[in-house]
Amino acid sequence: MAFSFGLFRFLTYGNLVVVGFFMLFVAMAMIVAPSMSSVLISLLVLGAVLYHNILCLRLQRSLVRPTIPLPRNFPTLLMVMSVLSFIYAMLVFRNIMFLMSISDNEFMKMMDQNALSGQQAPLELVNAIRKFVTVLAFIHGLAIAVNCVLSSVFLNRWKKLYADNTDIDSFPEE
Repeated sequence: MAFSFGLFRFLTYGNLVVVGFFMLFVAMAMIVAPSMSSVLISLLVLGAVLYHNILCLRLQRSLVRPTIPLPRNFPTLLMVMSVLSFIYAMLVFRNIMFLMSISDNEFMKMMDQNALSGQQAPLELVNAIRKFVTVLAFIHGLAIAVNCVLSSVFLNRWKKLYADNTDIDSFPEE
């Protein structure tokens, strides 16, 4: 249990940092975004992942110090946020698969050549950058998905721990 709990804590903090940066970048994109609805949808999706990690921190705190109560609706709320975060991870994986399925020539056509100051970027450089971004996105999606699974596992342990002692519904609200 010590390794899995340590992994759970590490992934939670790592996801908070990464998703926090993503939210910062999306919020800064609001200044120049041509479509405000896509920016707001991105903020909403990233907000669900960020909130899931905040709930994971609360669960971890309650598991480390059992005297700290959690709200009555906490298990339901964490499960809903876990599902939404897992959907986000699946969207990341879908985008990775789409990026990998594009041929090099099609990818070069998709790139905005004006953004490269009229210069043709070497195909090797573009492929290296694409592979690097793909690996980083895969690690990010995997970290989110594993954290969702671990949050469900530790939520079940939390329920069993408190089901023996008291009724979960008898905990006071925070």
